[in-house]
Amino acid sequence: MPNPVNRLAQETSPYLRQHAENPVDWYPWGPEALERAKKENKPILLSIGYSACHWCHVMAHESFENAEIAALMNAEFVNVKVDREERPDLDQIYQNVAQAITRGGGWPLTVFLLPDGRPFFGGTYFPPEDRWGRPGFPRLLRSLADACRNDTASVEENAAKLTNYIAELEKNGHAELPPIAELSAPGPATAKLRELLVDAESRMLSGVDWDAGGFGGAPKFPNTMMLSFLLRMGSPRAIDAVVLTLTKMAKGGIFDQLGGGFHRYAVDDYWAVPHFEKMLYDNGLLLQLYAEVLLRNRFERIARRPEFLAPETRALFVSTLRKTAEYILREMESPDGGYYAAQDADSEGEEGKYFVFDPKDLASMVDPVEARVLALRYGIDEKGNFEHGKTVLFQARTEAEVAAALETPVLDVRAALAIAERKLLAARESRVKPGLDDKLLVGWNGLAISGMAWAAHALENEGEDSGHSELTVFAEKVRESAIRAFARIGNLPIPADSPYASTLPATVQYGQAKGNGFLDDYAFMARAALDLNRFGAPEIAGQKPEEWAALWTNRIIDSFRDVGGDPGFFFTSHDHEKLLQRPKSLYDQAIPSGTAVACSNLVALAEVLEVGPRHPAAKVAEYGKIGEEMLKKLAPHLVRNPYGHGELASALRLLAEGVRVFTGERADDAVVSDRDYVPAIAGSPRWKGAEGTFKVCARGVCRGFASLEKWIAGERPEKT
Repeated sequence: MPNPVNRLAQETSPYLRQHAENPVDWYPWGPEALERAKKENKPILLSIGYSACHWCHVMAHESFENAEIAALMNAEFVNVKVDREERPDLDQIYQNVAQAITRGGGWPLTVFLLPDGRPFFGGTYFPPEDRWGRPGFPRLLRSLADACRNDTASVEENAAKLTNYIAELEKNGHAELPPIAELSAPGPATAKLRELLVDAESRMLSGVDWDAGGFGGAPKFPNTMMLSFLLRMGSPRAIDAVVLTLTKMAKGGIFDQLGGGFHRYAVDDYWAVPHFEKMLYDNGLLLQLYAEVLLRNRFERIARRPEFLAPETRALFVSTLRKTAEYILREMESPDGGYYAAQDADSEGEEGKYFVFDPKDLASMVDPVEARVLALRYGIDEKGNFEHGKTVLFQARTEAEVAAALETPVLDVRAALAIAERKLLAARESRVKPGLDDKLLVGWNGLAISGMAWAAHALENEGEDSGHSELTVFAEKVRESAIRAFARIGNLPIPADSPYASTLPATVQYGQAKGNGFLDDYAFMARAALDLNRFGAPEIAGQKPEEWAALWTNRIIDSFRDVGGDPGFFFTSHDHEKLLQRPKSLYDQAIPSGTAVACSNLVALAEVLEVGPRHPAAKVAEYGKIGEEMLKKLAPHLVRNPYGHGELASALRLLAEGVRVFTGERADDAVVSDRDYVPAIAGSPRWKGAEGTFKVCARGVCRGFASLEKWIAGERPEKT
């Protein structure tokens, strides 16, 4: 039997390498495993997970490291291990199997396939013996192996039913719904789109937890895409929902109060106890959202309207934004540029061990007065809020409340906290850190670059407004990091046999680019380019950011578009490996819908690109036409179910309102004026002929104003 160490040890994925010493005869997904299954007529055991996944580690320790269970797997199956972050296409296809059988999905995903790739059974985590209503893994393995040998007709029937079911599920998810009559003609159809968006806003708001923020009950995920849409709609109730949620999250245990950065989700209603993984995509998306809120609040101040953030909330959001950016710079940035994928939930085999504290910890780390301040501030007590009496730090009291409890001035409490937090963080740093998944995922890097670009702009403005020059200096570090990451991804070598001007891989590890780029990789990197353009980034690796966005958007049009006419882009390119299905990316998952982001990019590029030899007017107009037509076809999906379509809602709002391009003096102060925007603020060449010192351009028409203030006041343009 081949040595399994040699097989997975040669992979670049940290998750696969974690399993290199299992007694299981693992294969990576590829021709070798598939051909062996066909040659020996053996079923395939497909196990999909990721390096930061707690329950993946549990099943690995219980079953894949167990010699007897491994021997059973090796005897009866061809065992294939897949990193879902490297191969989200496989994960998207086979998650539907678990949904069909168990009415739930997740990781580890465990699916059993015939040699031709058709599934006949599946689920998620299986314990080593019967437990919690789940069959023990060895019993399941024996039962399925016996069926494959002795009841092939039933197995074949089940495979046919499952394959048809998941094909229909995929088809129904992206099939064109009956069109909305008012959207059938060319043009923005602003009135009807606004009507649909107001309805979506109302239905989203009906699901808000007005006590603790967020949507629904435990477990609670950030759901950044719906919050972003609500912020951009801008009604008082929508703003309240966003501010409430972000406040509760910033104060809760889902936010790492010491080290910064957000964990993946909370297991309770109140954001107090997290599932401890830290994912790059969450932190990138939340950086942008907190920055948007701060910039929108600042615009209200500039416009001399009431701010919607109370001073203490504004300070909380600035601190949260800064700490999250610091976390990414400290823990997640590659020395060569770009950002790592994830930080594990576990350390020393125990979930959350690195992050939690109890009163006995404090006695050895800080002095008694500091310990008392920390305990009051962060809710550390004998009972705890986590396992074994430990506490996940959360902001149990404000600084003023701590001061009142101790009968001490607030300034003294603040000073004591600053000293104590530094000591506590230094002590935590001496612990065994959670594992780091240090591969660069291209799409997730796009989300993080956007988030860092937004964070830099917001922190710079907050520093200037408050007179904190140190914050302004830090903002520049954040901006430089975003540009460095973008240059790293943009400069990845193009394969010699690629017919495309710009081809992205899916992942980079140990300097090796790997895998065919997916829709999300191109869409998110194009959006990152537009965000850098928005904030006036210079040429990067010899091209303007919007030129990079156009290159990658061209690739989407050429290689991911459904020529059959159904709405949405395919998740995989035309030249991708042929799989059981070719999925699409219409719904938001933990990350935004790639189709919705691509459509927003198309609508934006039609406004910000300079028309000329490189971008003929017809090509630029085509971007707008494709984006408009696809969004109108997708609008019924938002009507059918606004949940899961936050990014689509934002894209439709962009179409309804039109992309506004701000140029001229103080253009950066207008960047969030419309709450949905892709402006170029550094003086877009597209509009160089416009008159006036402050210009607002949309749908090919520019209006010049004497000043930003006169535009805000709604005065008629002095130049047109």
